Amino acid sequence: MRWPRRTARLAILLATGTVLAGCGGGSERVSAAELVQKADAICGKERSSFARIQAHPPPNASVAADQTDELIEATQEATFELRDLKPPEDLQSAYDRYLEARGRAIEQMKRGKDAAQDRDSAAYGAAQAAVAREAPQRRKLSQALGLQVCSSSTGTA
Repeated sequence: MRWPRRTARLAILLATGTVLAGCGGGSERVSAAELVQKADAICGKERSSFARIQAHPPPNASVAADQTDELIEATQEATFELRDLKPPEDLQSAYDRYLEARGRAIEQMKRGKDAAQDRDSAAYGAAQAAVAREAPQRRKLSQALGLQVCSSSTGTA
């Protein structure tokens, strides 16, 4: 099994789009410009976490599972922060779809982690493929909101 390559690929695939559904938990709506600024700052922190986590390829399935768990934590943390932003009403629906897409990515990441723990390379690959299939949609959703960092192809879910 080639865990280092697969984990690195999973992380890259997760980075091509940016996780849980939500409708914004902030008490006041932010402007479109503030949404972009704040969301991209959150995605920037997520990108830094991904780079740190992926600095060294995992040598085995156990380390791959641990690394995937760290990626999940970074993605969930970013998503929780994103959920706290309350976009303008005219962007709310699009923002919710973006957060839902991130949520699906997290679920696939969790499946990948479970597969790595079980040393099931086929299931691990299937989880990677699922994340990759939805990456263009996550990117498109984030771009529709005007997000720059969150829609980049590296370092965010």
